[in-house]
Amino acid sequence: MTKIKICGITRLEDALDACLAGADAIGFNFSSTSPRQITHEKAQAIINKLPPFVHSVGIFVEHSPQEINTICRLCKLQVAQLHSEQYRPEHAQAITEAKVIKVFRPEEDFSVQEVIEFTRNSGTNTFLFDTYRHDMAGGTGEGIMAPLARRIFRQLGTSCFAILAGGLNATNVREAILSTRPYGVDTASGVESKPGFKDSEKVIAFIRAV
Repeated sequence: MTKIKICGITRLEDALDACLAGADAIGFNFSSTSPRQITHEKAQAIINKLPPFVHSVGIFVEHSPQEINTICRLCKLQVAQLHSEQYRPEHAQAITEAKVIKVFRPEEDFSVQEVIEFTRNSGTNTFLFDTYRHDMAGGTGEGIMAPLARRIFRQLGTSCFAILAGGLNATNVREAILSTRPYGVDTASGVESKPGFKDSEKVIAFIRAV
């Protein structure tokens, strides 16, 4: 079964709706550059209400490993998603309060050797691939070019746990899964009425499509 993460949660009702619909993970964006930014106090209050078997994921863009550890500890986050090129293997190793997902935003010339090297030097075995855009770290609503995504996921095979993100919604997620065979899929804008506000019908449709 393909794992599902609903990202950019800012409201308790949206988190619970996603859980009831069948989401495996809920994402909270702590970046000051995101229209879906959430404070750690608000995230903590939501996480405390999540049911068992649903993982909480923190998205970090400009935070130091020390700050990430602090937020993960305060919020009881289970996973830290490193959503910036600034995070190197040594940064991933320094995160001790949660498991790590490293994000890559590939361009056409991307080499999976970068993933292999990151694993070798950090021990990280889970990666998320999102659309590259210089002015936004994520939640762009734009997808990775299909040929590029197919190549990356085919070359990676079963060497790691690879998650597909970028422009996914209920109408295109099934085709994307059949094309890339990812470990998981991630969506934010694809299930929203506006940034940070999820549309429960879109969430249900997305999860059913997976």
